[in-house]
Amino acid sequence: MPLQPLPMSPDYLAMVRGVLELHLLNREGKEDSPEADAIRDATDTHWEALSESERDRIRNLSEDLYSLQEPISLYPPSHPHIDSKIIEVIFHAQANGEWDTALDILRKFSTHLDPGLVSYLRGMIWSRAGDSVAADLFFHHATHLAQHQQ
Repeated sequence: MPLQPLPMSPDYLAMVRGVLELHLLNREGKEDSPEADAIRDATDTHWEALSESERDRIRNLSEDLYSLQEPISLYPPSHPHIDSKIIEVIFHAQANGEWDTALDILRKFSTHLDPGLVSYLRGMIWSRAGDSVAADLFFHHATHLAQHQQ
């Protein structure tokens, strides 16, 4: 049976796009700009129309996007066995179309994995869940980190 993408109502899509636009403005230091206020105002009615699970997904996406701005600190030494187990659980959830679960597991264990890998995995999950715009931001971040580690 083919995997089902995340259900994406017009209100949900409007909220995701608003969160992505706010993230980009925040990266430019414009989080308190009139542009940002306009986006917040425009998404208010969409937010009210969302289910609680959609609201949680939006909050988590926002949290994940903010993590892209954090300085890459020294993460704990890699433990290949632990890393592979975490990735295996994420892949299992994803293979079953449990997109939120896969993202939650990744969020919970992100400090145990290379930040570039975390961004790549987030991008992969969002892409397979049907949101290529969110996926592209994470793929771009993973690529940026890989280029600067060489």
